[in-house]
Amino acid sequence: MLAGKIHKLDLVERTVVVLTDDGREVTAKVPASASIEVSEPEAMGTMGGTLEDLEEGYLVELEVHEAHEDHPCTCISLVSIS
Repeated sequence: MLAGKIHKLDLVERTVVVLTDDGREVTAKVPASASIEVSEPEAMGTMGGTLEDLEEGYLVELEVHEAHEDHPCTCISLVSIS
């Protein structure tokens, strides 16, 4: 599990660059099959969302398959906590 802040978001390429809490920059490909949850303040929890619901600066937690060679990580699930 990775935690950090969205540094860059590319909706066309479906990638997200996250600046982790320990200062690393991690690029992850977000396939359409990835589970995305977004913060829902009124319900005090999260609800299903899409990549388009996210913005740069959001705090997120990602579950990813680790990168191989020059390919980015692949996101399995992403939860926006802000």
